[in-house]
Amino acid sequence: MGPVRFPGKPADAVGFRLADTFGENGTSFTPAHLGSRMTALGLVIAEFNRPITEQMEHEAAEAAQAAGAEVHDIVHVPGVYDAPLAADRLARLEAVDAVAVIGTVITGDTDHDQVISDATAQRLADVSLERDTPVTLGVTGPGMSAAESRERIENAAKAVDSALDLVDELPDPESPSRTAD
Repeated sequence: MGPVRFPGKPADAVGFRLADTFGENGTSFTPAHLGSRMTALGLVIAEFNRPITEQMEHEAAEAAQAAGAEVHDIVHVPGVYDAPLAADRLARLEAVDAVAVIGTVITGDTDHDQVISDATAQRLADVSLERDTPVTLGVTGPGMSAAESRERIENAAKAVDSALDLVDELPDPESPSRTAD
């Protein structure tokens, strides 16, 4: 498993190699249907409002590390509206078990933030269903000021946690049906 990749940045840009880290109890998060390999995440990070999304990116990386998951690839996109294509490309990769999309949409003088957020959320849901891969939404907004968005950077970690939960909880379509516990 390779290092975290930040296009144009060194592999240790967040200060650690996620592929070599484990959870607090020394074990890694590995759902039964993944066998002995770690859960691999793709992250899509919106660059617009970078002072906020940079903090969100670190929150997402720390959440993955704490869960013992590997960040297989990170794709930076100009803004959240551009995230569905990147999420789709990551979801197509055999090595990626789930995708978390991170970004923020800050309100302005028009309804632009609502339009962008609605279109992005719909297309990300479409990608998840079309690729049969969990795609989670760690995007703050619409209707938020920059200050409100900064107060919600933990949404990035929640998106990673949700992606990992979905990988763990969704039945494997290749295995016999699951019975209720």
